[in-house]
Amino acid sequence: MDANIPEIEKICGVKPDNVQFYIVGNDPNFVFTPDPSYGQKVLYYIDETVINVTSWFECANYVNGGWVDSLIPKINWEKNLFLSYLLILVVYLSKDTFLRFIKK
Repeated sequence: MDANIPEIEKICGVKPDNVQFYIVGNDPNFVFTPDPSYGQKVLYYIDETVINVTSWFECANYVNGGWVDSLIPKINWEKNLFLSYLLILVVYLSKDTFLRFIKK
């Protein structure tokens, strides 16, 4: 996978001069070194997994792997459908009472 440097710099900030970027991949033995001059940044994956990164190099590798700095809000369609059916049911069951109230 090629590095998308403009996207990485948009999320992680400008690449420091002293950092050489390379793709770590899925190496379970690799440990990212924290950078005290880089603030902690929160990244999210599409399945709503959250990670805190503490260096530009770490941030760049996660962003290159598909992580982003904000989640797109999801719409709970089941909840909306339930509330719609509930409203329809309440209106249907109360229409006779409402009509009697109007005729008086």
